Amino acid sequence: MNRLHTMISTRARRWLALPITTALLSVTAAAQEGQEVVKRWGLKPPASSYGHRFDELFTLITTLIGVSFLIVLVMLLVPVFRDRAKPGRSASFDHGSSLHDKRFTAVVSIIVFIVLDASVLIVAMGDLREGYWAIPKDPTAESKPYRVEILAQQWAWNFRATGPDGEFGTADDIITINELTVPVDTPVVLNMTSKDVIHSLYLPDMRFKRDANPGAVNEGWFEPIQTGDFAILCAELCGYAHYQMHGSMTVLSEADFEAWEQDASYLATALYDADDAEADWAWPWQE
Repeated sequence: MNRLHTMISTRARRWLALPITTALLSVTAAAQEGQEVVKRWGLKPPASSYGHRFDELFTLITTLIGVSFLIVLVMLLVPVFRDRAKPGRSASFDHGSSLHDKRFTAVVSIIVFIVLDASVLIVAMGDLREGYWAIPKDPTAESKPYRVEILAQQWAWNFRATGPDGEFGTADDIITINELTVPVDTPVVLNMTSKDVIHSLYLPDMRFKRDANPGAVNEGWFEPIQTGDFAILCAELCGYAHYQMHGSMTVLSEADFEAWEQDASYLATALYDADDAEADWAWPWQE
């Protein structure tokens, strides 16, 4: 009898230990997964010279909207608790049509417009003028822009950079698909268009996004401030394989980029085929 009791107790402990162990493993896995999600989705530091402007603007908008939401929430909760029905008293309410209510609404609307809309608009327009729209034009400047032509299509990014001759549409042009290589601390100026539908070049780490429209050439620019590999995405729904339209951008130091550019241009010249009409998509540079 004692032996049977011992066997039952042992089995019971084993059956109890199984769900407890499983629960502990699940909690540990969930904690690790949570850490990975935070790491995966955490905002990376901007990798372009003007990227901090957009991060600061995002923080400003989020803060102003958050504070406004809390104020509105308090203004809604106060009358809910103050004017609710109580023992011996019925709930009181009105339609907000009194002169006092109209004045209050007008004052709040003006304050919201000045504090939220106007201030954000002023900051955003300043960032656009001094950063996003300030496309370098002077080729004689100390930091000469690196120019790239981009032809978007379903579902790939075609990049073209000039070789030593500095002209687009020649034998030494460096042509790549879904891979872009640029120098660090140098303005990268883009001419972009589309072969079929509207696409949108999105470089999240550079805080850059610009549409590529068929029948038009759009300009854009960024200046990478750190080396490494960065994602190239399409931010415009462009067809059933839109999710496949991504690539990689490599930012190299000045010395490494010069070596890469020399090798890439030499290889492009060696492989140049004047009869390949598909590769002959360059256009005269537009500013």
